[in-house]
Amino acid sequence: MTDDDMLLNARFAAYRNERMTDVTPAGPGAVRTTVRKRRSVATTVGAAVAVAFVVGPAAGYAALSQDRTPPPPPATSTEPTPPPTPAPSLSPTQSASTAPAVPDGRITSADLLAARPDLPAWWGDAPCQRGGRLDGKAPREEGNWLQSADYADVDRDGAEETVAMIGCKFNRSVVQTQVAVFGRDATGNIVTMGQVLTSRPIGWIFQVDTRPDGSIRIEVGDREPAGDPGSAAVVRQWRTYGWTGEKFAQTGGPSGFPAKKGLADLRVTATDVVYGPQAADGSRHGSTTVTIRNAGPADADHVLLSLELGENVRHEGGGWTDCLEAATNPDSSPANLGCLLDRIPAGQTRTLVLGVASSGAKLTQVSARAHVTRLDQQRNPVPDVKEADNEFHFDQR
Repeated sequence: MTDDDMLLNARFAAYRNERMTDVTPAGPGAVRTTVRKRRSVATTVGAAVAVAFVVGPAAGYAALSQDRTPPPPPATSTEPTPPPTPAPSLSPTQSASTAPAVPDGRITSADLLAARPDLPAWWGDAPCQRGGRLDGKAPREEGNWLQSADYADVDRDGAEETVAMIGCKFNRSVVQTQVAVFGRDATGNIVTMGQVLTSRPIGWIFQVDTRPDGSIRIEVGDREPAGDPGSAAVVRQWRTYGWTGEKFAQTGGPSGFPAKKGLADLRVTATDVVYGPQAADGSRHGSTTVTIRNAGPADADHVLLSLELGENVRHEGGGWTDCLEAATNPDSSPANLGCLLDRIPAGQTRTLVLGVASSGAKLTQVSARAHVTRLDQQRNPVPDVKEADNEFHFDQR
C-alpha cells in the first residue's frame, strides 16, 4: 500500500466517524418502508452507483471535499411566453341545452272576461253554462260570473297559472261556485288546466288563497250563509289542494264537517215533467213524481216542498191533497208551487205524484228545480245536515 492509499483510507474513516454520530438508527418498520422505496427507484439509481464505484475512491473523495457552490439558475428566454389558453366556459345567458320558454299563465281579470274559456263540468245536473263569456258581477237572472282571480305556479314549472273562482246563477236565485285553473298554450291561447273544487256537494265556497309553494287554499262552509236563518251555525273550514300531475286533489285540512246533533238530512228527487197535447183552452198538462227521504238522525216536524217550474205553471190534481197546504206562487222570486207536508220521521220516505198545468203552449223555462226545507213545530226553517242534496234539477217539455 502506498502512502497515498493510506492517506485516502484515513480520510474516509474520519469522514464516516464524523457523519455516523448524526444518524439515528431506524426501527424495523422504517427499515421496511425505506427498502420498499429504494426498490422502486433501484433501476434509476443503480447506474449512478455503478459509475461511482468504477471511477474509484479518489473521485468520490474529491466530490465530497470540494466547495459546494449552487448550480447556476436556468437560462431565461427573452421571448415572451404566451399565457395559457383558458378552458371554454358558458356565458351567463347560455346554458348547456336551451329549453323552450314556459308559457305565462298569468291571465288578468280583463282578459278572462273578454275570453270564452271552457269551464270544467259543474256538479250534478245544474243547468250552468260550460262556455261563453263571463260577467264581471252576478247576473240578475242566469249566467256565469268571475268572482275572483289569483295566481300561483301550481305545476311548479316556473310560470304562474290563474286560479279563478267562478259563480253560476240559475232560476234567478240558485247559486253554485267552482274553483278552476287556467293557463296559456305555446300560441298564447287560454286553456283550462282543471277544476279544483265545486261548492256542491260541500255546501259553500267563501274565498281562495293561493300559496307561494303552488298550493291552493279554499275556505268552505257546510251551507250557504246568505238569507239562511241558521247562518250563525255555518261551519267554516280551510282546505288545501294541489296538482298531482293529472288533476287537483286535497292535500291538507279537514275532509268533512263535524256531525251536528238534532239535525235531519232531507233528500229530494223528481222526474221530468212531460206535457201532453194542448187542450181546447190552450193549456198543457203533465205531472212529476217527487220522492223525499229523511236520512236522519233527527225527525222533521214539517217539510216545505217547492217546485220551481216557471211563471205560467200552476198545480192541479189530487196528488196535492197529501199536502197540509198547497199553493201556486207566481209572484215569488222565483215563481214556485208550494207544498207543506207534515212530520217525516228519520229513516222514512214520502212519494208524491203531483199534477201541473201550463197555461200556454210555450214554457217560460225548461229547467226545473225541486227544493225541500225542514221546519220546526212553529214552521220556522231549521238547518239541514247536508243542504247540497236538499235540491234536485230536472227538465220539463
